[in-house]
Amino acid sequence: MTSIYRDLITHPSAWTSAALGGKATITRALTKDEIQAFDTLLNRTRHLAPQAVTQSDFDHPAVAALISELRQVVMEGRGIILVSGLYPARYAPEDLERIYWGIGTHLGIAAVQSHTGDRLGRVEQDDSNTVSRGYRSSSELHMHTDAYEMVGLMCIRQGASGGQSALVSSLALHNEIVKTHPEYLEALYGGFHMALSEAQLSSKQVTDERIPVYCYVDNKVSCIYSGRFMHDAAAKMGVDLPGNLREALAFMAKTAQRDDLALRFMLEPGEFLLWHNFLNLHSRTEFENDANHKRLLLRLWLNVPDGRPVAKEFYARGQTYDRIFQEHRARGAA
Repeated sequence: MTSIYRDLITHPSAWTSAALGGKATITRALTKDEIQAFDTLLNRTRHLAPQAVTQSDFDHPAVAALISELRQVVMEGRGIILVSGLYPARYAPEDLERIYWGIGTHLGIAAVQSHTGDRLGRVEQDDSNTVSRGYRSSSELHMHTDAYEMVGLMCIRQGASGGQSALVSSLALHNEIVKTHPEYLEALYGGFHMALSEAQLSSKQVTDERIPVYCYVDNKVSCIYSGRFMHDAAAKMGVDLPGNLREALAFMAKTAQRDDLALRFMLEPGEFLLWHNFLNLHSRTEFENDANHKRLLLRLWLNVPDGRPVAKEFYARGQTYDRIFQEHRARGAA
């Protein structure tokens, strides 16, 4: 266990919705020069499949300056930013995918997200989803973190109804714990094993590591949270969650829904959102499609070289997806 931080966090990444005010405060509109730069890069890379585009292929001074700004906000500042201005009337879905992937090549290394090896996840309803992956369903997704340091969502299409996104600062939640339930800190910093849904397809269903919910490394507090995966691990192991971890996880889940903490908004087609996964939890309401409105978002999980210092156990979730994919590929080759 890392040492426990017991003071209030005042960094901008400990934001609250009450202080921010709304979606507009996290939105960065693209300039005409930046849009023209994207047009240049689209024309330059037409001969490549969108995900074949490399960092060097997607290089332009105006875009480089924009990406530097995005990185600064996500990695050192508030930890969340929404980019608007890539309007579907101007850009086809493949253009949006190409731009989004190209930006991602400058921010980190795209990571495997499932047993199929996808590195640009399609967040959409999939009736063949056999392992209960939330991003392939239309169900509500409760507050959680994903597997890698930086996460992005690009909206291609909205559904007929629902699908509202929400973010909450895990550092603001830490402040609430410090103020009201400091007795939960030890259990949260101690953590527990996780059982990922897709791990049922692999040789190991529960992580070897106890993954802390919070860690304090090099004077920085970070978080990786999925109460469901910890409860599932305890059930598979035939044990109870340790100490008062069950109560602590329930407190986090309830507090993360508070209107003064959680920022709720709809992603519009052509908008993309980037956030630091170790600084924010995210959720989504249930959505419905119809014949003319089939919700589709594109998701990036980015491993950031020389990123935020965190407990090594934070990377166990991502390593699990890598192992699941490698095992799946080996079975296919056998």
